[in-house]
Amino acid sequence: MNINENTDLIGFIVWLICSCNLGPKNGSKFPELRFLGFADAWEQRKFFDNIRRTVDFRGRTPKKLDMDWSESGYLALSALNVKNGYIDPSADAHYGNQKLYDKWMTGKELYKGQVLFTTEAPMGNVAQIPDNNKYILSQRTIAFDVASDKITNDFLAVLLRSPKSFNELSSLSSGGTAKGVSQRSLSQFKVTLPKSLQEQKKIGIFFKQLDKTIALYQRKLEKLQELKKGYLQKMFC
Repeated sequence: MNINENTDLIGFIVWLICSCNLGPKNGSKFPELRFLGFADAWEQRKFFDNIRRTVDFRGRTPKKLDMDWSESGYLALSALNVKNGYIDPSADAHYGNQKLYDKWMTGKELYKGQVLFTTEAPMGNVAQIPDNNKYILSQRTIAFDVASDKITNDFLAVLLRSPKSFNELSSLSSGGTAKGVSQRSLSQFKVTLPKSLQEQKKIGIFFKQLDKTIALYQRKLEKLQELKKGYLQKMFC
């Protein structure tokens, strides 16, 4: 199936829900779904071939730096507030002051659009840094500095959130009830992606728009549910 910028989004959502996973499958290097103008085979690579650096502070705590959390300051991003597709600042929020931030993050500062990945409890949540605010990278969450000549941040986020990637990472993970992914697991992880950065950009933009549309309809649904609740309360005293 080919899609272009004028493809009806709602119609596509219906098709997507009823279809299989996106991207090449069963050994094929050609995905079922493409943007018009792209026909080259996708390429299989080792995951870390696309990554310049992994930012990983697992095990680091304020106490190990002879410091402590503050009531305000820079939000710490952990596996509890990095959700799938967004950051929830209200979930188990911890903050660090300027001194803690400098001691913790100097030389490995996070940037807007950078991809975050939760390694355990839960494993596999993927989000991107939403703005230019400064954040502290905390427990059970890592960030990737991409090799910008090989992969875009937006495409990496889509790739890691795909069911295919999640299933493969789950098979490489360790642990019983609480699955966890290590650097060693990621070193065995292989991905298939377009060589064309332009195709990657189009895919990344498309799924960002899809997420925005879903969020918009979710807000509308919540308002309708509140409206319904109000009518029920007034009609059935």
